Amino acid sequence: MASRYILVMDWDETITSADTVHLVAEAAYQDHGTCSTSPRGVPPWSDFTKAYIADYLAYQSSFGPRTSIEKELEFLTASATIEQASVLRIEKAGLFKSITAKHLQEQAAKVEIRPGFINVIRRCRTLGVMLGIVSVNWSQVFIRSALEQKYGACDDVPVYCNEIEFDKEGKGTGMMSGSEYVLRTGADKAKLVKQLLARNSGKKIIYVGDSTGDLHPLLDADIGVIMGEKKSLRETCERVGITVKDISLLDVASPTDGRALYCIREWKELLLHGPFAHK
Repeated sequence: MASRYILVMDWDETITSADTVHLVAEAAYQDHGTCSTSPRGVPPWSDFTKAYIADYLAYQSSFGPRTSIEKELEFLTASATIEQASVLRIEKAGLFKSITAKHLQEQAAKVEIRPGFINVIRRCRTLGVMLGIVSVNWSQVFIRSALEQKYGACDDVPVYCNEIEFDKEGKGTGMMSGSEYVLRTGADKAKLVKQLLARNSGKKIIYVGDSTGDLHPLLDADIGVIMGEKKSLRETCERVGITVKDISLLDVASPTDGRALYCIREWKELLLHGPFAHK
């Protein structure tokens, strides 16, 4: 049985309980044989974080007021330069040089998944709903390993993500260009989601995300669903005029309001309301 829906999900803090990028970074520091403070001349992780925040605050200050959806999306799209600068710093420092898939897999065991996520996957499989994870995380190997360690084979859940580049011996080259996907911003996510739709004519997209970085695909989706109660995203929605409704108010039979998103606090709410609800 095939469904008319495709469920596309963000990874960090949507499927997972907390952000996991630091776990990917820790895998690299462990490979260097030390903690995240002094890995053979590679700067501590805090240095990369501080540089990113400084770049972001400077960009935010120079951009000016953002009081419309269009202006907010423009701001988020142009932030790709900040993300790329961060990646270049990491590549120049050689943080991921010599890392192996094994290090990433070991770190993936530490990932905590939000309760009820596997029940959504099972329900989608029963209904024939296509699945996909679209993430700006740095490693597809890491995400896939986390899923498989928790739930076994998940070949029916494609992971669209960046990847660390590995050489023929399976060691990191230090570069972060090992994937056919380059996902830095929500605009990149939205572009990929549109490609999924183009390959699956007649389907409708349900997108679940938790942050402002998900705003592009949330608004482009037929049904955009916010996971959790992240203050920054709620404040952004209020500032630019996006209505956030409880998922219980979703009527799948009526046209979606392009300025309305729906919210859930945990995965089970997606099974109680909307297209996945038991009839």
